[in-house]
Amino acid sequence: MTVFLNNRAASGSRYFPEINEPAILVTPLDWGLGHATRCIPIIRCLLALNQPVLLGGCGDSLKVLRLEFPDLPFVLLPEYNMRYPKENMLWNVALKLPQLLSTFVKEQQVIKALYKNNKIKAVISDNRYGCFHPDIPSILVTHQVFPIVPLPSVEKGIQKYVQLLINQFNACWIPDMPEASSSLAGKLAHPMVKNARCIGPLSRLAPQENLINPAFKALFLLSGPEPQRTYLENIIREQVASLDGNYSLVQGLPNQVNAASFKEGNLSVFPYVQANELSLLIANSEMVLCRAGYSTLMDLAFFGKKAIFVPTPGQTEQIYLADQLHEANRGTTVSQDKLILKEAIKKAELTDGLPKYKPNIGEDLLMDAVQDLLILCEK
Repeated sequence: MTVFLNNRAASGSRYFPEINEPAILVTPLDWGLGHATRCIPIIRCLLALNQPVLLGGCGDSLKVLRLEFPDLPFVLLPEYNMRYPKENMLWNVALKLPQLLSTFVKEQQVIKALYKNNKIKAVISDNRYGCFHPDIPSILVTHQVFPIVPLPSVEKGIQKYVQLLINQFNACWIPDMPEASSSLAGKLAHPMVKNARCIGPLSRLAPQENLINPAFKALFLLSGPEPQRTYLENIIREQVASLDGNYSLVQGLPNQVNAASFKEGNLSVFPYVQANELSLLIANSEMVLCRAGYSTLMDLAFFGKKAIFVPTPGQTEQIYLADQLHEANRGTTVSQDKLILKEAIKKAELTDGLPKYKPNIGEDLLMDAVQDLLILCEK
C-alpha cells in the first residue's frame, strides 16, 4: 500500500493511504542512510506493540525503510538533497539555506495535511525539524543536541537555535546510553536537556560472533552524501589492488539492491546489502573502514570491531566522534585526502577496537519511551 504527496502543496493534489486507523508516522532525514537505519529498531518496537506505522521520507533513506518493511504504507516527503561539495560545513549549509527553509515549510504542509485527513496520531521524526504537529505527540530523534560547528564564535548561537527547534517537540529521543561514561555521542548529547531522554543505542543489525579466521582483511563500508561517497570509493579502489589479502566493499546504493555482487581482483564489491548480509560481512572481516557517522558507530559497537574512520570532509560531528575514539585507542582516524590504506590498516591493527555492546543493551529504554508515547496518544 502506497501513498504519494507531491511537492505542489498549493495545488491540493494529494493521495493518501487507505488505512483503517490513524498511524504513527516515522520519518528520517535523507542526509545519508544512518537516519533511516536507526529508525528500523523503533519501527520494529512499534509493530511488536501492534501499532499502525506510516513510513515517511524520500530518496535512499525511504528506499531503505521500504526494503525492510515492504508491506507498510508510505508517504513521500520533500527532499533536502544535501550535498557536500566543499569541506566547510557552514559553507555547504549556507549554499543550501534557501532550499532548507523551503523544505521545512513543505514538511509542515505535509504533516498538517496528514493530520487534517486523520491519517496520523503521532510523529517520530529523525532530524526532520519540520515534522511535528502541536495537536498530536511529536518526537524528535537526534544525537546532536549540541552541534559542533567550525566557528566557536557562532557555535553557542547555533546550539541555542537548535534548542528552540527541539522544544517544538514533546520529547527528544537520544539514541545513546544515559551515563556520559558509556556514551558514544559524548558532548553532542550530554548534558541532557529538559525534554530529552536516552533510548539506548539503535542498530538494525543482528550481532554475530566475530569469526576467528575472517575471510576479509577489511570491509570498506560506504555511506553518506554525494559527491563525497563516490570520492572515497574511488580512493579505495585505486589502492586496494596493491594490498595483500582479500577485501570487501559495500557501496551503499539502495537503488541497486537487486544488482549482483562482483569481484575485482582481491576486492569483492556489493552494491547494497540488507541487514542480515551486512551483519555477516562485518563478522567475517578483521576490521572496518567507514565514515564516522553516528549510526555506523552504533552498528560497529555491537560487534566490537577495530575500525578506520574517514570522516566526511566538512562534517564536524564526524570529525569529533572519530577523534574521540582515536584518542581512546578505540580506532584510528584519517582524513579522506590523506588516506593511504596500507598505513591505515597497520595503525588499526594496534588499536583496542570499539567497546562491544551487549546485544540487548538499551532495549528497555526504547520500550519505555515508546510506551510513554502511546500513553500520550491516548490522551
